[in-house]
Amino acid sequence: MVWVLVSYLVGSVLFGVVLGYLLKGYDIRREDLPGGSGSFRRLGPFWGVAVAVLDAAKGALVAYLALPRPELLPYMAAAVVAGHCWPVFFGFKGGGGIAPTVGFFLVYAPGPVLAAVALGLLVAAVYHLVYWRRVRRGVYPIPFGAIPAVPFLLYLLRDDPAGLQAALLAGLVMGARALQMLLFGR
Repeated sequence: MVWVLVSYLVGSVLFGVVLGYLLKGYDIRREDLPGGSGSFRRLGPFWGVAVAVLDAAKGALVAYLALPRPELLPYMAAAVVAGHCWPVFFGFKGGGGIAPTVGFFLVYAPGPVLAAVALGLLVAAVYHLVYWRRVRRGVYPIPFGAIPAVPFLLYLLRDDPAGLQAALLAGLVMGARALQMLLFGR
């Protein structure tokens, strides 16, 4: 179970918070979530993309660590996402978990996750064009796109028990964080 703890600690490094302090001298979480989308809005496009890539990289790192330990793979996937959502290093106030999930599955199951990401981005784009652009209320477009993408990833991994369990657990962690944000705010 040491590897699960290591996965959680890796996930607990929030690059949006670190870059917010380095670039602007403040905690980005005062105004937004510390993931790629929040960093895009608060630090600018370049830094938003950089944070998303770094957050995905921590998921990818954990996937590489999990591959030789298939019995721990689902728990390590959930732990890296939980670390991002409730980081021990930053007062348990983190992001939504999308980027570390994508990074994990880019290593573990690149084809299925790329298909799920494509669906998620398509849904997010349509949502943005039809609804978000006009009213600027509700769920942000990228998290909205994750709503159908996670079940689609589960479907694509239906014949891979370890991958299916990992996606289910990571999806449940993201869902718990989304519910927490809807009920209680950031």
